[in-house]
Amino acid sequence: MNFSYNEVPSVGNIISQEMYVRNCPDLKEVGQQIYDLLNVPKKRQACKRRAVSVEIKPDHMYSPKEVRAALSVSYGTATRIMGRMKRIANLAKPRAKKRLLRIKGSDLRAYIQDKLEG
Repeated sequence: MNFSYNEVPSVGNIISQEMYVRNCPDLKEVGQQIYDLLNVPKKRQACKRRAVSVEIKPDHMYSPKEVRAALSVSYGTATRIMGRMKRIANLAKPRAKKRLLRIKGSDLRAYIQDKLEG
């Protein structure tokens, strides 16, 4: 059997490649571990939000964040509810893009009572 120089495998190369393969981690397993660490399921706090008893003062002005806590709804829903109410204060500047909504505590109490009755 005659082999040319390029066709004959070197014994040293075969041994070093086997050791390299043994010492290298499996890239599929490493990739899966990284994926699992990055995609940890997040706790859904919106669904598990506890009912918090909030004291509503009649003379206090409430923001959408405080209305959200009082009604146990999302921030967007609180903003839409406040937008539909009659007596609401928009404290934003005239040409501002966002609204700065505030509602008086007595009006918020009246809204909650109305929802509970009807």
